[in-house]
Amino acid sequence: MGIDQTASDFDQMQYQSEAFLELTHIIRTKTIPNALLFYGHENTGRKEAALMFAKSCNCNGGSGLFCGACTPCRKIDSNSHPDMIMIDPLAGKQGITVSLIRELARVLSSRPNEAKYRMVLISKADSMNVQAQNALLKMLEEPPENTFFILMAVKIDLLLPTIISRCRKIRFKPLSGKIIAKRLVSEFHTEPELAHIVSETLDSDFSKILACLNTDIEKDGFNWIKKRKWLINGLIDILRTGSDASKGLMLSQALSRDPGFIHDALSIMKTFFRDLMIFHILPEKIVNLDFFDSFSHISQTGHKDRYFEWLTCLYESEKKIEANCTLRLILDGFFLRIAGNKREVCV
Repeated sequence: MGIDQTASDFDQMQYQSEAFLELTHIIRTKTIPNALLFYGHENTGRKEAALMFAKSCNCNGGSGLFCGACTPCRKIDSNSHPDMIMIDPLAGKQGITVSLIRELARVLSSRPNEAKYRMVLISKADSMNVQAQNALLKMLEEPPENTFFILMAVKIDLLLPTIISRCRKIRFKPLSGKIIAKRLVSEFHTEPELAHIVSETLDSDFSKILACLNTDIEKDGFNWIKKRKWLINGLIDILRTGSDASKGLMLSQALSRDPGFIHDALSIMKTFFRDLMIFHILPEKIVNLDFFDSFSHISQTGHKDRYFEWLTCLYESEKKIEANCTLRLILDGFFLRIAGNKREVCV
């Protein structure tokens, strides 16, 4: 099994037992809700659960949840069922627009073609703008006959409370770092130290983790492993040089020129400052094991009482970046802070 294999065929049911048990209960009691909200990290089995639910609602096999062999099951598995409607952001678009939801309303104005229960699966539902959400709300308030909606979202706080209130919420838990690391080692032959580092640094999006470990991506100008080491070496250099603000500003400039990497950079920096906080107590528990000697050297300096302050400042900076404040100004303020300059983070 190569490192470039996708994770879409990874059976999540064993890791999301609570979610699948709740869906099984719904099917067996024949209490199909008008709308369900599957929330949690990407690649935690939400789409697999939605398809399983759709097959179970429409299966003609007559035993168990779904047979996988009848015509509805086979059509759903092959993405050819006319009543399984998938709503995704258009190519090149960040979110789901109101025009997509209005077109959905037009499609739903007709009866299902052949399904007992028609499914509308809206991936990245939290990317809908307010106009799109209001248009969807009208359908949730007066749902079409024999139709159920499944909304998938990572950040449900971006959804209107009125939409959330009309959905049965089912949480999909993030995979633990230990589970991810174990699979990386056993199935993808990743070195244990690297498996530990990447599983504790990145979110539980397994497809993304595999992509970051795929060194072939370097030919396209990006190598996550090298970028991580470059960033951590830059942070160590800032701490070693003390009040020299120039190194921090240079690192800020480099990161601000690479906005596609900033989310990963923030995750890497969180593990770095967390490691600084715990090293003198539990050195064996740090994430960045390949920098153990560097942490040992830094721990001998007098910064221990400031590590928590820096980590808090990093979280505050992340919030401002997510709010679309000026990236360069925020990073400048943060790196000036850890370089010894008392200036607050700018916006």
